Amino acid sequence: MPAEPFFNILINAKSGTVLNMGQSAIESAIEASAIGVAELCFSEPEDMQDHLERLSKDQNPLLIGGGDGTIRETAKYLSTHNKKPFGVLPFGTMNLLAQDLDITTLQTALNAYSAGIREADVDAGYVNGEIFLCCASVGTMPEASLFREENRDQGNLLLMPRMFWFVFESLDRHKQERVVLQIDGKMHKFRTPAVVISNNRFKTTTKLTESNFKRASLTGGRLAAYIQTTKTRLAHLRFLVRLLIGNWKQDPDLEELTGRHITLWSKHGKDLVSIDGEVEEMRTPLDFVIKPKSIKLLVPADPPVQS
Repeated sequence: MPAEPFFNILINAKSGTVLNMGQSAIESAIEASAIGVAELCFSEPEDMQDHLERLSKDQNPLLIGGGDGTIRETAKYLSTHNKKPFGVLPFGTMNLLAQDLDITTLQTALNAYSAGIREADVDAGYVNGEIFLCCASVGTMPEASLFREENRDQGNLLLMPRMFWFVFESLDRHKQERVVLQIDGKMHKFRTPAVVISNNRFKTTTKLTESNFKRASLTGGRLAAYIQTTKTRLAHLRFLVRLLIGNWKQDPDLEELTGRHITLWSKHGKDLVSIDGEVEEMRTPLDFVIKPKSIKLLVPADPPVQS
């Protein structure tokens, strides 16, 4: 018999894992696990908020299955409504927040949450008032996100090499873009094809088995700006390889700056911004702030055992 508590589980029916595995396979995995289920709901993306509103009023703990964009929308809604804490099931492409919590697979997450839960207050970043739990970026990254969405129907064997080449060419095309960052009042000028603003710093990774984009803390209270300054095609290639295999923070053409308030100027009146993987067009300058411990998460009580 599943152990208490019994969870309400709300899953984005159009998330990558659902599309790849199929709803019946996911239902079987949940049923076969030790997790207690009060309600299991697969929702179309346009209906997620209605289901979220309904389930957030229920006393049972809530788990959300989706990618980082789905998790961001959940945090956006709950942070401005009833502040109900929620847990994360990794159903997307990157699953950055799930990686931070060491719940990198559905089975690991189900096992971990069924073994016990606790509440954790974590930091949230904001860009021009829009929340992000992981990171926001300008330049090559939003272009890459749009390319991925436009070609999502291709299998990974075709998409990944095409994606790599697209990013490589974008880095070279935008390598002379001028960006000015004001960080806690101090000005910094760069020529860069890509800037990433992270909600707390990324860890330095050196092993292939480590997550490349895991953060050092979810409660550090500081934003981290990563500015890529590669100028040659060989340098672009070196940096991309490091992104794939690890140790990217040690690249000689990467700068890391931290602060609580970051303003970004570019030569454009509007910039494409990738916010936890979802692309929006925003007016510049872009204003980034961090709100410490403002989001309530449900996390496993004990470190998850990877399966």
